[in-house]
Amino acid sequence: MRKKKQKRWTSAAARRLLGLAGNPPTVEKAAEVVATRLLEGVRCPPTDLEALRPRLNVSEYEPIDGLPISGELRKDGDGFKIVYSASLQPGRRRFTIAHELAHAVFETTGPNCPRYGNELERICNMLASELLMPRRILVEHVGSSIHPGRIYDLARVFETSLMATALRCHQVFGISIFQVENACLVWGYGAIRHQRDIEVHIHESEAAITQAMEGIPGETAVYLNGRDHVCSWASARGKRRALFVLQPRSSMQQEVKGLVAATSRLIIS
Repeated sequence: MRKKKQKRWTSAAARRLLGLAGNPPTVEKAAEVVATRLLEGVRCPPTDLEALRPRLNVSEYEPIDGLPISGELRKDGDGFKIVYSASLQPGRRRFTIAHELAHAVFETTGPNCPRYGNELERICNMLASELLMPRRILVEHVGSSIHPGRIYDLARVFETSLMATALRCHQVFGISIFQVENACLVWGYGAIRHQRDIEVHIHESEAAITQAMEGIPGETAVYLNGRDHVCSWASARGKRRALFVLQPRSSMQQEVKGLVAATSRLIIS
């Protein structure tokens, strides 16, 4: 899989996380190390969020009607509590709680811990993904290939939203995943992010989209970035909505085995 250019992290939040993890080479690896430590002995999937509360001195998860934000970590005596909007769908609620647990992680790192900033929020999203869909466990559940039906299955197994599951699979496996509704792109991660991308990259895109909107699963060949790819799709039952997965034709099984070997070498300091 094509390697991504490493982002340069410059915030105090990134430095704090790296130090907490024993200074691994990347912030991404630091998030994996910290989440793996926190999840030791916790049931997953789906991640038992209740089991994580006492580990981070969080007293409760409290739904609040009319909360104008998704969620928030609040002081509660000597510890904290997490409040979240009562209107959130289950998958979004779990991600919000996991995100606020990530803020609680920073509160364990000593005085003057970072509480604001764009990089902090991105790191908390990263930690939330690692808590809800740990890399090693996700790789084990994927098997030898990823197809749209598997993405739906993973969302059910990990009790995460379809978008969050798709983004996590994109991050871990480097594949492109996108959703089309009424023949228009709704969202996408990877090579397909705009409607024009479908027209340029997906061979016989009109026929593929028509099939998908009619609820007929299928696949087509795609040549992208100098490599042969397979684009497969599956429709949501009873809706003119379909999920597409675009991945290299080369052996996915070998790449997954490589990921399994890499995650098994993770050393918790």
